[in-house]
Amino acid sequence: MGTSARRGARRSFADGQTRRPGLGQNAATMKKTLLAALLLGLCLGAAAQTPPPAKPAQTLTPGPSPKGEGRMPANHPPIGGSPHSKEAASPWAEFADYALSIKVPPKGESGNWKIRAFADPADVLVEYDTPAAKGRNRGTVLLVGGQTLAARGTALEPGFELEPLDAAVVSLKILTRLLDAAVPGGPAALKAKQPVSARDDKAPIEAFTPTVSSRFAAPWSLKGTLARVDASTVSFDLEIEAPFGEKGETRARWRFSGTASGSARSRRLEDGMSLAGWSGYSIGPGTSGKTGHASLRFRAAKLPGPFATLKDLRAAAAKGG
Repeated sequence: MGTSARRGARRSFADGQTRRPGLGQNAATMKKTLLAALLLGLCLGAAAQTPPPAKPAQTLTPGPSPKGEGRMPANHPPIGGSPHSKEAASPWAEFADYALSIKVPPKGESGNWKIRAFADPADVLVEYDTPAAKGRNRGTVLLVGGQTLAARGTALEPGFELEPLDAAVVSLKILTRLLDAAVPGGPAALKAKQPVSARDDKAPIEAFTPTVSSRFAAPWSLKGTLARVDASTVSFDLEIEAPFGEKGETRARWRFSGTASGSARSRRLEDGMSLAGWSGYSIGPGTSGKTGHASLRFRAAKLPGPFATLKDLRAAAAKGG
């Protein structure tokens, strides 16, 4: 997808370009980060096109707010429309659980996610297993109320603690756009197993959070199958072909497969959820400056633990650590 990432945005190894150091990182660090984040900035298959201009980042203020101030912007958690338009959320974004595998060129490496959405779009749970410079990166992250992040089984990179979350959100947004193209009528229109195909010679497929961008340049084509597993579950196996390389000089294919099930509207995070073994972070406004990293729209400050339950984490976040 896209080529030049927006300032402050980061990209993944799924990028269809030749790697270059950037965003204040050296080549080794950039390669490790991109491999680990798989779809972070998922500039999948990009020709050299500039993404649409970004709106100013929403300012975050500490402490809870009934009107949503101080939370991550509504376009950050899954799945929502583009933050640069007023498009409605995809009907494919209304499931509660997504199991997603993405295989990318040129070597066919794959990343895997289990993403759980909730009635509050500012809550999301992500389990990930993605390629790293050596071996695999595995872990679980939980966004709570758009203000607090919890992590288990992973060491989050200082300054980029939101990367695993953003990787999942962006890949999920791309998936819903592919599903929209495959079956515009949404899940209700899928009655059985059916072959699907779509193409567009002009408009790219793109998605982004405030810190991550992802793009498939046109012309792209899509083919594959979708199937109705049961009343609340669908499966998908889709292959998109799009320009690949620094200037889109060749074409390559990416494969998205998995399942989507349940209804996010019927599920809420419970205070009694066990967080034994988790680390907690409060999310605040990003800082600018030459710190060795790009200017960040958000920062995460570690909270003192341990936390027995989600209620304990919320209490620690409310005290500001």
